[in-house]
Amino acid sequence: MQGVLRATHYLAQLLLRLGIVYLLFAICRLVFYLANLGAFPELAGGDLLTIFLAALRFDTVAIVYTNALFILSYLVPLPWRDRDWYRKGQLLLFLSFNFLALLLELIDAGFFGFSFRRSGVSDLKMMLNSFQVTPRYLLDYWYLLLLLFAALYALHWLYHKTQLSRRGPPASGWSQLLVFVLALPLGILAARGGWQLRPLMPIMASDFVEDVRLAPLVSNTTLSMIFSTQQRVLQIPNYLPEAAVDRLFPVREAPADTMLRKNVVILVLESFGEANVGYFRDGDDSPTPFFDSLYARCWKTPVAFANGLRSTQGIVAITTGIPSLMEEPLMFSAYQSNRTQGLADLLGREGYTTAFFHGSNPGSMLFESFAQRSGFQYFYDKTDYANEADYDGNWGIWDRPFFQYFARTIDDYPEPFFAQFFSLTSHHPYAVEADFAAAYSNLDPVIRSYRYTDEALRQFFATAQTMPWYSNTLFVLCADHVGPGRSGTQFTRANRYRIPIGFFDPSAPATSAISEDKISQQIDILPSILDYLHYPGPYRSLGNSVFDPESRGYGYMYAEGIYQIVVGSHILLFDGRGTTGLFDYQNDPFHQHNLMDERPELRRRLENRLRALIQYHHRAMVRNKWADGKRRMLGED
Repeated sequence: MQGVLRATHYLAQLLLRLGIVYLLFAICRLVFYLANLGAFPELAGGDLLTIFLAALRFDTVAIVYTNALFILSYLVPLPWRDRDWYRKGQLLLFLSFNFLALLLELIDAGFFGFSFRRSGVSDLKMMLNSFQVTPRYLLDYWYLLLLLFAALYALHWLYHKTQLSRRGPPASGWSQLLVFVLALPLGILAARGGWQLRPLMPIMASDFVEDVRLAPLVSNTTLSMIFSTQQRVLQIPNYLPEAAVDRLFPVREAPADTMLRKNVVILVLESFGEANVGYFRDGDDSPTPFFDSLYARCWKTPVAFANGLRSTQGIVAITTGIPSLMEEPLMFSAYQSNRTQGLADLLGREGYTTAFFHGSNPGSMLFESFAQRSGFQYFYDKTDYANEADYDGNWGIWDRPFFQYFARTIDDYPEPFFAQFFSLTSHHPYAVEADFAAAYSNLDPVIRSYRYTDEALRQFFATAQTMPWYSNTLFVLCADHVGPGRSGTQFTRANRYRIPIGFFDPSAPATSAISEDKISQQIDILPSILDYLHYPGPYRSLGNSVFDPESRGYGYMYAEGIYQIVVGSHILLFDGRGTTGLFDYQNDPFHQHNLMDERPELRRRLENRLRALIQYHHRAMVRNKWADGKRRMLGED
């Protein structure tokens, strides 16, 4: 036992010196806050202390990654750990890596006012390409330079002041190895930031604050920089003049009418692509009879598209109107800490109660963090439902009971409210509740899961119809993305994105499609809802309202390095440099006949719009201009 206690000498020395870094990170956070007071809401002393305590988890991850070699130098039982040359090497590791981390923290105290997020690799590249403004930066933030040298001095001075003396002979190699084996799992746990489903990411800082503007105080620049090095960063293209780009995507305002104070309920159905919905398959035995009957009463375009192929991409497009034009979904990208502005934020300004419902396990796909960042006041998942008997054993709560929980919960909200529900049962492994599986044992498991969610939807509407808010509600029906498809389905570049998008108002059900030749997409949902409600404020959208008779309707997608734009019956493919194909996807679904040389005017028009879209999107991402600290209008400088 005494040997093990002696072996902990190195561990105690390590923890004491890492404590120096924690202290300096806290001081940098305070400097960051004081240098950017105008960007944050006013805080009481107790609130600031709460933020600093929450920040310890994020600092722990950053410190463990930054000091990984330094930590190992203390824990690995090497025989020369007490020699002078080894100790000098440890000091060099400690000073160099932590000086770099503190440099990032302090630089960002001045740079934050330009981006309103903790900086990542893309911001660092922009700084390195802007040496001409460095003198001005140093002049404006001279005190940060002084603090940096003070931090370096403190690192060195405190390092020597925390040298522990050891009593007795060195511990045996076996006891040192035991301490290493016991400490290693704790180090791994610290590096991932806790036991949660996913390792701690910058976007999760939103989970620790009520006001999303405070999230940068909880996180730190070192972690943001480390995380962003693992992600692809965007380059802002210079296809068109900035003014030309903004003309194609202008600020919108509703007519000066009184806003309709209708409730809004968006029902996002997992994998409910056209291929799995009976409404689009004439003559087939439909797995979605209730959805079919309801969709027939919706306002809709004949053809509608998802903007991505994953749930994370679909939810972002529906909620915020941001199309998926990156390799990674927004919440897993280098721009996951960007502020966004969507329906929850815009309607919340008008007094709406806003909530996001998804019966998944906590942390699933970072939806809670994303919902917080995009302005939702409440988020409900499996934890809030709190009845393990309805857990499906895989993803979360079965759709039938969670739909009912959704109806009961929003029934307690004051009107008007905006609630978004995302189902989950119609997803691999396509399991359904035992009684339903027995009743429909003759169905293929995939089809049966759609039939089950359709029944859950029917029961939800049966319950909702008994509630007073029902007739004053605009319902939106859509899918997050296309599912695996029924037998015989052949996916092409166009139909692998085709989903239903419908708008249903019980007080004024539609009887026909909005237009026979218009198409729609997920990012059209935001402007369509605002248009329908006569939302009084300005907003910018990359989509178009389906209720606008002047808009033609487009579809924007990106996958496998190819951007594509759909309009009418045509699809244009663009690789970032030029058009690679133009096809009539309805009559030539497998792209056998390239029309890019036969239809030069159509090619030019679609390519020009797609270039503007990409440039606008990348500019807003890199500069964090979807919404600034005051949630200013999308893309506004």
